[in-house]
Amino acid sequence: MAESLEARIARRLRDLAFVDRHIEAVGHKHESRAQAKAKLPEWEELRRRAAALRAEYRSRLPELRERFTQQAELRGSIVHWAADAKTANEQVWSILQKEGARQIVKSKSMTTEECQLNSFLEARGCSVVDTDLGERIVQLFGEPPSHLTGPAIHRSREEIGELFAQHGLCEPGEEDPTRLTMAARQALRQIFLAAELGITGANFLVAESGAPVVVENEANSLLGTSLPRVHIVVAGIDKLIPGEEALATFLALLARSATGQRVTSYTTSYAGPQARSEAELAAGLPPRELHIILLDNGRSGLAGTPAAAALDCIRCGACLNVCPVYRRIGGHSYGWVYPGPIGKVLGPAMAGHDALPSASSLCGACSEVCPVGIDLARHIHDWRGVLTEQGRAVTGLPPLIGSFLKRPALWRLGLRLAKAMPRLSGALLRRSKQMRAYSCDGARRLPELPKQSFRQWFALPRQAPSLRLEGRSGACSPAQPRAAVVDERELHLRFAEALLEAGGDLLTLEELPGEALASSRARAWLAERGISLGPAPIAKEALNGLQHLVVTARWAIARVGALWLDFEDLDSRAQALLPEELVVLVPRPEIVEDLGQHAERLLAQPRRSSCGSILAGPSKTADIAGALVFGAHGPKHLHVIFV
Repeated sequence: MAESLEARIARRLRDLAFVDRHIEAVGHKHESRAQAKAKLPEWEELRRRAAALRAEYRSRLPELRERFTQQAELRGSIVHWAADAKTANEQVWSILQKEGARQIVKSKSMTTEECQLNSFLEARGCSVVDTDLGERIVQLFGEPPSHLTGPAIHRSREEIGELFAQHGLCEPGEEDPTRLTMAARQALRQIFLAAELGITGANFLVAESGAPVVVENEANSLLGTSLPRVHIVVAGIDKLIPGEEALATFLALLARSATGQRVTSYTTSYAGPQARSEAELAAGLPPRELHIILLDNGRSGLAGTPAAAALDCIRCGACLNVCPVYRRIGGHSYGWVYPGPIGKVLGPAMAGHDALPSASSLCGACSEVCPVGIDLARHIHDWRGVLTEQGRAVTGLPPLIGSFLKRPALWRLGLRLAKAMPRLSGALLRRSKQMRAYSCDGARRLPELPKQSFRQWFALPRQAPSLRLEGRSGACSPAQPRAAVVDERELHLRFAEALLEAGGDLLTLEELPGEALASSRARAWLAERGISLGPAPIAKEALNGLQHLVVTARWAIARVGALWLDFEDLDSRAQALLPEELVVLVPRPEIVEDLGQHAERLLAQPRRSSCGSILAGPSKTADIAGALVFGAHGPKHLHVIFV
């Protein structure tokens, strides 16, 4: 018999060391979000806009699905429809059989976790390696992820070091997050090079371009889809949005809410399969393929339930980071793929987890932080009523409390006794390990009850209070629009500040490493300035471990310190991913202010490249004890030169 929710929670709360460590780790994520939010004056304006957009798109899913399919197929992608997880898994297996692929690399995807794709493929003889560092850690532990954006947040550096030593990835006793990350990088790099097929999820599906968009920091998704011939995307239909303008709004909120970054290191749009280089075509290699599996799996049936609004979720994990229950019990206590407040809303409708809504304090913190305005606390409360009406409620009021609430005289007697018991209640709390775990800093004495009860106060005569708001500070006012920045010098200063924050740096042409190799466009730009560099190699074996490679970007995005790479001057996307350090040349005048202007410029392009990425800093991860380490899978350093 499966362990009950109550039993899982009780078992976790008995581990006080875990509770303390988990509260600290998750709290750090919330603090990072607060700092990132403070740097964006129009945060609330964007949040209101995002909430309105997601609610609108939820009602247009059939239309957006049709438009996405048309545009994706027009650009050469192959689109599949899966009504449920079983169908999605079978479609993936069919593609693998056709390709003859058994060595699979997969990036972080809650949708594939929902489908239990790994175990399905492994039962058929496939090797499926999760390449996100946190996902790889929990895969080696033999457990599911415990957080939407930090899969291994529940594991300590000591536990991870011991795990890596057991698998021969490091020496026994190693606990340093940087050395552990580099050990994983070295081991996974060989797996990337040998991979026969790559699988990813998608954070968004842009209907107007037919492009899945993947948001990541480590570059494992981009690397795992650039080396194999075939790329499979598995994504829920709730990820559908209409166009680039909407994408810009969500990107401005997503990374800030999830990790406290302005944007993640890589935000990649796959508008069609990766093109073959001239050398590859001359060698007679077959065209690359991009398969997109659109998954329903109960999403269409959520209309009319408290879970309907949960389709708006952008999977940032902010609600988990503030939830007093999740912070103490961790993700595995919930018993299914989506933990925390969002899991409590989705669980009863999508997976029959009817006990989850009871595991909430209804404090409302999750509703306050949701970047797309989902009132999660209200929906959790609504589920309790719905489940009770349907006879599905797993828990209700304990009999003793129910008896008190049904008998007013008994309730009043209890209140009188409670006024004399604050010291006794504090002593009882201190004797309970579980109650100490629920408190951030140990047991707390209950506050003394007021001498005057509410009933006594309510019976007194009084004058109705004035409801006039004139002169009140903090009264609602329209959000102030951000002043436009048009000065190019100011844009470059903002870019430099944001790039440094993201872990990159600015160089001059004089500082360009002489031994560097370069893409064709970069070589031409440098030749005009009297600098000669050798051509970038094409073979992945030659690129692996190459120290410096120079490529070009179309333009820079000032507020987020990012670059737009369309990969069109490269023979392979891997050329920008396998070297140790990446140098990017950008024409000095080609700089826009923010993600909104980036979207406008992208739409104005006469032709859309098959793939493009917003690049903000080097590859990075904080999956081991929250320690930031550069060079998770892609380049360890990013240098930008304006020319």
